[in-house]
This record gives sequence, C-alpha cells and structure tokens, in this order.
Amino acid sequence: MDVVPTKVGITWMSPPCKRGSGGEKKRMYNEMSDDIKSRTKDLNLKKRPLWGKAVKALLVEKSTTEKPLKVEWLAQQSGLNPKHLHNIIGGRVQDPPWEKLIRIADAFQISYTEFFERAIGEHEGAFYTCKYGERAYIDYSQHGFAIQSLSPPGMSGRDFFFGVMTIKPLKELKHWKFRENSMVAVYVEAGTLEITHGRAVRTLRANEAAYFDGGVSHKLRNVDSIEARLFIVTRPPIF
Repeated sequence: MDVVPTKVGITWMSPPCKRGSGGEKKRMYNEMSDDIKSRTKDLNLKKRPLWGKAVKALLVEKSTTEKPLKVEWLAQQSGLNPKHLHNIIGGRVQDPPWEKLIRIADAFQISYTEFFERAIGEHEGAFYTCKYGERAYIDYSQHGFAIQSLSPPGMSGRDFFFGVMTIKPLKELKHWKFRENSMVAVYVEAGTLEITHGRAVRTLRANEAAYFDGGVSHKLRNVDSIEARLFIVTRPPIF
C-alpha cells in the first residue's frame, strides 16, 4: 500500500479490489475496515471500567466534610482489607473480583450497576474527541470514491462508524454488502445519489437521507455532473 502526503494529511492508496466471482461485493466494506484500522492502529481506546478512579471520586462525593472519606472507613464498611482497597484505588488491581466490587458498592449505598457506570464513565473513551490527526482519509481512485473517518475505532456492537464520502460524477459503486444485522445511514450533502438496494432503486438528492439494511446487497451511483458528498453511518462500525 503506497502512502502519499496530501493537503488533508495522509492518503492511503488502497490496492485495486479484485473483480470477478463477486470479489468487490464481498470485499469493499472489509477493505475499508482494514485500511482505516491501519491508519488508527496506534490509538488506545479500549474501554474498561476504572474502578480505582470511581472509588476515589465516591470517597469525595459521599463525605459530609471538606475532606474525603478515608480508605479505612471504606474498609470497615465493606469488610475488605485496606491494602487491597489502596491497590484498587492506585490502579495496581484493575479487575477486582465482582463480589468485592458489590461490597464496595454496598458500602457507598449505591447499586453495582451505578458503580459500574461510574467506573466506565471515568475512562476517557466514554467521551472521546476525534482530533484531526486521528481521522483516516482513504482515496480509492480505482473505484471512484474517497472516504474519511470522523469517529474513533468501535469497541463493540453498540458503537458506530461515522464518516464522509465523496463519489466522482457519474461513478457507480457496485454490489456492496455489509454484514448481517447491520444498518447503514446516508445523508447527501451535495449531488444526486441513486441507491439500488436489493432490486429496488431509489434516488436521494441534496439534504435527503436514507436508512437501510446493510446486509442486503446494494450499490451507490452518483447520477449528477458534480461530485457527490455524503455522510455515512454504519452500525456496527466498519472498524
């Protein structure tokens, strides 16, 4: 894969997709996924509950004075060893047994569900700003389109992919198909897009949007004389 600098950062020039025997139909979403992953492989966005930070915040929140509650108080209320609690708070124990987490939650008089949500919320990935240098721009000139990711890598099926795509005038992107139980949303900002979804053909003009089953074979065609620009969202995420 060749890498060339552009005005928008880095363009990853993907190798041509093999045609014949349904090659493009099977590979296009996968090819985009692989290329975007290679661009964002250094991002560490794995979501995990930060129990220590959650406990530390609760010691402050539940205190009735200006000073946070002491770890010894929590040890007495939960029946846990103070040294073990210090290790959790300090991040030296990152995955405590669930029965101990329940005892900590009970000590703070909150549910385990709330405790878990607080711990997940402490992770920076719970609110992530996708900065300029972390967005992959991929130019598939051999297919007549380009795509730029606007979202970080997905960590689960709850996440989604959000990106912007441009399609050259009168260019058709044939026989796309995502995975089963997937959904795709498209919003056309400029140009006129013809979407063939299964056997049905529909037209989207500027300022119109569509939402459809990505597991059904589909193709996109720019039927306008200008470059089409559209926003695309997939769930689960492409990458």
